Amino acid sequence: MLLIRKMWLDMKGVIRTARKKINTELEPFDLTGIEGDLLFLLITGSNNLRQEQLAEQLDIGKAVVSRAVDSLESKGYVIRTRHTIDKRAYVISLTDKALKISHCITDIYDNLYNIARTGIADKDFIFVESLLSRISKNLQHNGDNSD
Repeated sequence: MLLIRKMWLDMKGVIRTARKKINTELEPFDLTGIEGDLLFLLITGSNNLRQEQLAEQLDIGKAVVSRAVDSLESKGYVIRTRHTIDKRAYVISLTDKALKISHCITDIYDNLYNIARTGIADKDFIFVESLLSRISKNLQHNGDNSD
């Protein structure tokens, strides 16, 4: 039972500390953590993602994504347009303002990643990433072995 408690507290600590660092770094751009996460996905993945895709990839609710996109749109970082095929869906695209700070956004997340990797050998860190991915899948499928 103590192992579960320690693991739970460690995981919460990692997320809390990472969020705190990201939020502090995003403040000069007048961005919240979720707004930074959305921009990071659009910058590093593929621009022009549907809101539903953003919600899925970040594993957050559609309403949270919608509010964050509203805020990013009002700040001039993204534009929201109707999907060409599915008129019910919106596509989120980066503006020139977002592209101008894109290197700053990626640097913030890259820096956090590098801090997390400090003192950890590449093979060990790759193993940790793989392990966390498996844990995430286990939790998402609630123990269902359908994969």
